[in-house]
Amino acid sequence: MTAEKAERGIAGGSNEAVREALSLREQAMDEAPVGIVVTDPDRAANPITYANEGFVRLTGYSREDVLGRNCRFLQGERTDPEPVERMRAAIDAGESVTVELLNYRSDGDPFWNRVTIAPLFDGETVTNFVGIQQDVTDRRRRERELEREREFVEQGLDVLDDVFYVIGTDRRLRRWNERLPEVTGYTDDEIAEMDVLEFVPADERKAITRSIENVLDGETETAESELLTADGERIPHEFTGSQLTDTDGELVGLVGVGREVSERTRHRTVLESLHEIATTIQTAESVDAVCERTVDAAADVLEFDLCSLLLCEGEWLVPRATSADAPMGGSRPMRLDQGLAGKTFQSGDSSIVDEVTPDGDADPAKDYYRSGFSVPVGDSGVFQAASTDTAAFDAQDVEFAELLVSHTANAIERLERERALKQQNDRLEEFASIVSHDLRNPLNVAAGRLELAREACDDDNLEDVARAHARMEALIDDLLALAREGRSVLESEPVDVAATVADCWRHVETAEASLEVETERSIEADPSRFQRLLENLVRNAVEHAGPDVAVTVGDLADGIYVEDDGPGIPAEKRETVFETGYSERRGGTGFGLGIVERICDAHGWDVAVTDGADGGARFELTGLEFVDCDRER
Repeated sequence: MTAEKAERGIAGGSNEAVREALSLREQAMDEAPVGIVVTDPDRAANPITYANEGFVRLTGYSREDVLGRNCRFLQGERTDPEPVERMRAAIDAGESVTVELLNYRSDGDPFWNRVTIAPLFDGETVTNFVGIQQDVTDRRRRERELEREREFVEQGLDVLDDVFYVIGTDRRLRRWNERLPEVTGYTDDEIAEMDVLEFVPADERKAITRSIENVLDGETETAESELLTADGERIPHEFTGSQLTDTDGELVGLVGVGREVSERTRHRTVLESLHEIATTIQTAESVDAVCERTVDAAADVLEFDLCSLLLCEGEWLVPRATSADAPMGGSRPMRLDQGLAGKTFQSGDSSIVDEVTPDGDADPAKDYYRSGFSVPVGDSGVFQAASTDTAAFDAQDVEFAELLVSHTANAIERLERERALKQQNDRLEEFASIVSHDLRNPLNVAAGRLELAREACDDDNLEDVARAHARMEALIDDLLALAREGRSVLESEPVDVAATVADCWRHVETAEASLEVETERSIEADPSRFQRLLENLVRNAVEHAGPDVAVTVGDLADGIYVEDDGPGIPAEKRETVFETGYSERRGGTGFGLGIVERICDAHGWDVAVTDGADGGARFELTGLEFVDCDRER
């Protein structure tokens, strides 16, 4: 029988039809994937009068176990009373209600039961209640897991040092972590009413608007801007945003992080300032000026108001510069083994003292200070900074100070080196003057007497004396050149190698010799001494390789070479040729190549002799600095 026939049978009052219709409906209810019960509200216990197979499957109880019982038998001690009271109130009022509550199956296994009860009417009278029951344990478990994940994520976002936020497509903040009100000073209620652009300065709003639009278009954007606080403070931040979509892929806004970059900005600013100051320190013309500029930079740029720079003088570290805000007597000479300064100087390592104590490494006489640090200035001394507060300095302060005093150490080393070179040059000049005065005067007297002797008599021995005088004159000239060319080069300039070679060729008697120049480079050198070097090499080639020698000047990777096509120099004599006084040519002074070596030493170059391409002698000058002559000039 179809359902339609059953309906007609019920309407017609046929007992058989009614039985068949009820049987079909009961079969349909048993096949339902949910539990269904019918209760009798007229009886005090509101007992179950019908339970389908779905209810049996759901609870594990048989029909015989549940008929006549109130549904409360499914409850336990952990069942929340609130949904139970709501169901009782609905039954009393004859209304529908849906609740979720914790029930227990026949084996004691708990499950979350979604219960919907609704009244059945005969006219206006409630005759029964039907209850629909569904196991929602898996859904509740998933929801609880999602809730826990959400709580975990939110807790994680709230403990971030960075600002986290979600912006809707209308540019209003939809979600933010606790860091945003902490940084800005606005309350959550105030933030909820604000446009996101109200958090940035007016002059940066166009750029931020463009960045937001780029993110909403699908790009990942990073922008730097200042974050405005409720008090008007401007805090540099770096904002990174990306597009946010829902589960269906629809755009809902953007999610971003704002990271404070005040320290990074300061770091960059300080480095740029120290780079500029480095030139000022390096160009100082005295050690005192170097020290004073260092302390001024430490106070102005690094904000070390109480600092000093001490240099080693014998067994003492002596203050050479002290900051203007340091107290009277705040820095005084100290022994090399005294206090934090002495420890730093001897170890060569920087040290921080977070709290000055009488027994600590810091100077006990400086009760004014509470913390400080010390940094070595190369091998020359120590830089120190102090504060009236404890733990006032960190590793970055020391890093900045080390960078600053590295320029100081280089400048002091340069000045000391120049001072030593000047002393050496002064001694050489003094020697040259003595040679010139004390040797030339007797030689001039002897030359005058020789002329008188020639007028008095004609003796072949006088020619030998004249040749001896000429040799002595040459020796004096070369000795003076040797002394003066050995002076260290303090000033240099770009020199065109090819042009200098051409000048040398015109000033040296080259007879029938030929010259080939295979370089177009310029080098950094003392022009007059470099020319003297080339003249000596060219003269050496002509004198030792013959009047028709071919001389070639060319490039090396880090220098130049001068070679000839003569007989060359044997390997065993290649070191000896640079010794002063060595010469295989009769009448030679032996100083020519010695002067070449001295000029190279004065410039910091190396010179060596080897075989030329055609078997002659090849002199290689290496360690030269090539420059763009036109640019430098």
